[in-house]
Amino acid sequence: MQVADAPACKTREILKARLRADLKVYADAIAGLQQNTGKNFEKAHKRADSARRIYEVARKKFNDHIASHGCG
Repeated sequence: MQVADAPACKTREILKARLRADLKVYADAIAGLQQNTGKNFEKAHKRADSARRIYEVARKKFNDHIASHGCG
C-alpha cells in the first residue's frame, strides 16, 4: 500500500495540524528576535527557545505516530 492509497488517519491529521501551528509560533518567535534589543531581547529569546522545544515535541509525536501507525 502506498502513502497515497493509505486510508485517512484522524490522529495523523490532528498531529499534523498541531505541528504546523507550533511551527508557525516558532517562526513568529524567531522573527521577534530581530525586532527586540536589550531586556526585550532576553524575553524574546526565551519565547523563541520555548517555542522551539514545543515544536520539537510536536514533531516527535507526529513522527512517532507515523512510525508506529504506518499512516505516513
